[in-house]
Amino acid sequence: MSKGDLKKQHILGAGLGVMKAQGYNGTSVKDIVEAAGVPKGSFYNYFESKEAFAVAAIEQTSSAELQAVRGMLGDRSRPPLERLVEFFTCQVEDCCQCDFRMGCFLGNMCQEMADSSDLIRNTLRRALQQHTRAVEEVLSEALTQGQLAADTDTRTLAEFLFNAWEGAMMRMKASKSREPLDAFVSQLRWMLGRYAPVEAMES
Repeated sequence: MSKGDLKKQHILGAGLGVMKAQGYNGTSVKDIVEAAGVPKGSFYNYFESKEAFAVAAIEQTSSAELQAVRGMLGDRSRPPLERLVEFFTCQVEDCCQCDFRMGCFLGNMCQEMADSSDLIRNTLRRALQQHTRAVEEVLSEALTQGQLAADTDTRTLAEFLFNAWEGAMMRMKASKSREPLDAFVSQLRWMLGRYAPVEAMES
């Protein structure tokens, strides 16, 4: 990685921390460069605008999160639905460590910017599609292994679960409580049981 690339990553990492805590509208270019300890001119050497910075922040966050998601959900040494439940359970604990303040950066940006910037909205749409696809893949694996009923629509189920999770995190932030997240995991377990093949439920 070149010196210029390292500097860009430094500004991106420092500014991303600010934007996660303060939101897009609550973050100025001045806030970003102060957090990075660089002059404002350095920011514009790498980013055309705050909007362009936000796009880079979304892409970096999504890439890192997707790598972690695929790492946990892709562990084929364990049953797929077990991995799925554990993945969301671990997410609950991560949210609690942040004192219920952060939530999902991608979800927060959707709420704040989807109606304000087509560029940010389209970047978020692509990122969230990738995350939903990772959930769909593990559900498809469960379907292939007979853990789900043969008529299960894994794409729709993945979309529903991901959307429900994002909603639970929004409620978590509003209530400053883990109860919405625990309710999600509880219903996830119940729902996956309901999707099990009849023969599996009778055994």
